[in-house]
Amino acid sequence: MKRNRSEFFSANQRHNSRGFNIVTLSLNLMLLGLLLVAVLRIFPSYMEYLTVRDLITRAAAEHDPASESVTDLRVRLGKLINTNQICDIRIDDMEVYRAQGVIVIDANYEKRFPFFWILDGVIVFNDLMVETRARARA
Repeated sequence: MKRNRSEFFSANQRHNSRGFNIVTLSLNLMLLGLLLVAVLRIFPSYMEYLTVRDLITRAAAEHDPASESVTDLRVRLGKLINTNQICDIRIDDMEVYRAQGVIVIDANYEKRFPFFWILDGVIVFNDLMVETRARARA
């Protein structure tokens, strides 16, 4: 039984195009590993950022401008950061000041972390500026 040329080539092409070869599999595993390392390095910093944002927002919402000063708010923020075991930012890194009748909490910061071998990653959190309620005038 003789096969013609087109049947031979089509059977050969089907045989070579099945599944992954070892190079493709190793490249996919390497990319998956790099993605996993990136997620494991970034996720803790991002969760801590969410905690800091919640603490600052809560402290600004609970601030009573009639009875508390800038120093009182700064002390409260320091206690909240220590209680929640925040390591990425300290109270000394935050600016708490009075501007145009409101108290502004500026806690913008960046986090550097070792990514892989000699590569470092940087995450910049620059949306942590919160204003308290304006003081009611009597």
